[in-house]
Amino acid sequence: MLTSCHRSVYDELMNTPNPQTIPCDIVLLPDNAQSALALQASQLLAPQGGLTVLDNQNFYAHASLYMFQMALDNVETCVAALQKLAANSTPQQLAQAGYYYLDSGFGKGYVDIGFSQNTAVNDLQHRVIAVFNELRSGMRESDKNKMSDASGLKLENLQQYGYPSIGELFRPHITLTKFPAEIEPDLSVLPPASGFTGGFARLGLFEMGANGTCIRQIAAFELGAAAEPQV
Repeated sequence: MLTSCHRSVYDELMNTPNPQTIPCDIVLLPDNAQSALALQASQLLAPQGGLTVLDNQNFYAHASLYMFQMALDNVETCVAALQKLAANSTPQQLAQAGYYYLDSGFGKGYVDIGFSQNTAVNDLQHRVIAVFNELRSGMRESDKNKMSDASGLKLENLQQYGYPSIGELFRPHITLTKFPAEIEPDLSVLPPASGFTGGFARLGLFEMGANGTCIRQIAAFELGAAAEPQV
């Protein structure tokens, strides 16, 4: 059952004009220090032409685990599933793997801070997908588009799970911003990447916007605690 803590968000979703489904992301939320650093880094890139600036109000700092299309009449079930997953999981520790700018292909223009895979986060992604693949309502439009030139494991993931970045293709990261195709950013303005190594102690469900952004928190739960959702 939805609690008062996120009933208002649910009401907003149900009053959304048009869609019966919305694109959503199951994410790890960085601890306060890493989140503040992500916001700082995103703001430093803004003068160069970054299309979005992280502020944890309009665009949230996050590390994606699974993107899917969610039916609005299935919100309560998805929130309950998220809470159960969070309660039976442990806080994650991720080691930064440096900044990178995607200079070609479908993701051209994104600037990310990457993290190394480890057994714990790979296991968490596997369990998230095992639950939410059964709850999704089709595929996000952007993932449908990726099928046109996909092959191998990428195509298999899209066909089976509706999302490509799974298993060997899972690349934990926080996107700081995206640049227009004609701009190549100067990443030397960013703070040392070493500061991003740290904890991710919450599991969240977010509505997605353009360019892989998380624009509205539907629910978030502490990992390892059967707690009330946080807003």
